[in-house]
Amino acid sequence: MMYLKHNQIAQFREDFTPEECPVLLRESNDWCLDHDHQTGLVRGVLSREGNSLLGKVENFYLNMCRGKKSDLPIVLRAMADYLDFPAMKVMHPIGLTQLVKRFGRDLTASEQVDKLKGLGADEENLDACKNEKTRKLYYRQLLIQSYNNQNNE
Repeated sequence: MMYLKHNQIAQFREDFTPEECPVLLRESNDWCLDHDHQTGLVRGVLSREGNSLLGKVENFYLNMCRGKKSDLPIVLRAMADYLDFPAMKVMHPIGLTQLVKRFGRDLTASEQVDKLKGLGADEENLDACKNEKTRKLYYRQLLIQSYNNQNNE
């Protein structure tokens, strides 16, 4: 065991920088020396984003969920397993609202029209969509129809 002086951190970080972040599994150009806030011991070098994510997850689990630090890896593995399960084929109302918001926010007008056509929009209703608001309403309607049709098959 050794104590790392503050003026040694940069060199230590440079000596132990991995090719990719062990948390995010990608390259970075912004690295930080990660340490366990309960023990003070260095765990390794992570990308700044990976370190921030890890800190937020740990803090939320320990403080909000009132979990034990020793259980966190088990909980995270269970969370990963859960995320691997296929989603149920049921649209959540808030999920629908999020899709409609992204439709309006992330797509240009022509991309919105293409997406509407991909959902089976008819020309008459497309012509009636004069602005983003009406395209979003029509998109919402088509999504609901699409989910209901899939459910009936």
